[in-house]
Amino acid sequence: MKKLFIVLFILSLSWLVKLSYDLHVLNTAQTEFNQSINQLQQQNANLNDQFVALKRQISAQQESAGATSAKASVNEAATDAPQNDIVLVQQHLDLIEFALQQQQYATAIEKLTQLSNELDDYILAPALVSSLQQVIAKDQDMLKKFVNSRLVQQNKVKELLVQMDAEIEKEIQTPYRQRPETQRSFWQRWVQIESADQPSTVLMQRHLVLKEAQLRLLIAQNTLQKDQSVAFQQALNAVIEVLEQLPDAQSQKWIQQLNQIKATPITPIPLLNTRTLVG
Repeated sequence: MKKLFIVLFILSLSWLVKLSYDLHVLNTAQTEFNQSINQLQQQNANLNDQFVALKRQISAQQESAGATSAKASVNEAATDAPQNDIVLVQQHLDLIEFALQQQQYATAIEKLTQLSNELDDYILAPALVSSLQQVIAKDQDMLKKFVNSRLVQQNKVKELLVQMDAEIEKEIQTPYRQRPETQRSFWQRWVQIESADQPSTVLMQRHLVLKEAQLRLLIAQNTLQKDQSVAFQQALNAVIEVLEQLPDAQSQKWIQQLNQIKATPITPIPLLNTRTLVG
């Protein structure tokens, strides 16, 4: 019996060390993610600066050409100007699509509004400007509906994960009890090897296994909050992998719920109609 307690103590200590290591990994990943966000924001700011500089450069070139060129050259510049401004619109759309890929939906909608307001400043055919304004309005409405749909979907999944976290916490605080012998089938009682007063090592360490599952569930909630689809699926797999160590019915129920969440289709990021119009 003394050896059994020593073994259990060593196992418990090992689990605690493993949990501490996982927490350290989580903190490190969080720090790296924050650094990545800062870099993306800096890149976005640089792209905006380049966009403004390019627009000023083109305007300066047009003014210089108008002041120094002959009438034929002016007509040629006037012909090229719409093409240059279409390139500017395309570059603006590049920024919007980049924001969508980074799940910065509010930024994407803001940039669309900015593009719509600046169309009158571009040298474009009136018919093209009118068409662009209509298509941009459709894209804005489409993105707003997409964001609302994503939020509803995320909130439903978040509620399920929060409920599961509360259930796991309750199980951790409550000692595990096997089903009464009368509820077990004849074959379950017949093939049982260990005695009733000596539960399996896994079940005796159940609270530690659940604690690790709870930690990985927290990671899944964080990735869901950040709308990181791939990382979220990986985090759910990690929770399932931990829970699969436990043979009890409650753990199997959680695994089934997690698999259902994994199978839920994610609303894809829509394509911009404005891109189709200007190429």
